[in-house]
Amino acid sequence: MKYMNTSIKALLIANAFAVASPAYSDLGASQSLKVDWETTINHFQVDDEKFVGQRLTVSCPERTRTDAAPAVFGSDLYASESSICGAALHANAISLSGGDVTLQIMPGATSYLGEERNGILSLERPETQRAIAFTTTSTDLVDTQREYAPRIDWDTKFMRTGLANRDLVGQSFTFKCPEAPADMRPRRVVGTDRYAFDSMICRSATHAGQIDLEGGFVTLQMEPGSKDLIGSTRNGITTKNGGSVVRTFVFVQE
Repeated sequence: MKYMNTSIKALLIANAFAVASPAYSDLGASQSLKVDWETTINHFQVDDEKFVGQRLTVSCPERTRTDAAPAVFGSDLYASESSICGAALHANAISLSGGDVTLQIMPGATSYLGEERNGILSLERPETQRAIAFTTTSTDLVDTQREYAPRIDWDTKFMRTGLANRDLVGQSFTFKCPEAPADMRPRRVVGTDRYAFDSMICRSATHAGQIDLEGGFVTLQMEPGSKDLIGSTRNGITTKNGGSVVRTFVFVQE
């Protein structure tokens, strides 16, 4: 049977909207990754195809006279070997005072053109596999993020995605959930609003009111571990209580 009973499915979807949505912005306080003026995305081991479309928020320090000239390749779209802070300054995403900036990992370009901006001379560079752009300066990032967002199923656990690196706690990741299968069975999900990192993403997102059984794009933020997680029933999904876990996640709105 390809589709679940229509009345049951309609009831579950209706319940999803009957439950008050949690204040997502209150759950996860973003934690910026500390970098210096020489740091590239290779430092975080995210120069990999599975990270294309994903975002990182970093904190650049103030630039001083003793800082060496950062290596930057490209303009607006920068080769992955570029200094994150140097490229951000070149792109007008930060000032000499530094600050937090969010970058998105992009598919590489066939070539990069250099240009001088804000005291940073970027260089030409031939083709690379990956590139970076900044959310404050580019307009096509949402389309790229959704095009490359991992397509997962309703049994995919966050810890199995390859993105649950403990060094990236505080960062957010976007996934695409398909329509729920007609024969979907109860599976173990732990927590309410904040979920154990071995919980299944799409089921947790439905429980949190982020999506319904039709699926859709979800963005979660990885957080430090928790001693106690409380289960509940929401939107047709029942979650369990849980003890101490090394990492958790919450859902956020981009």
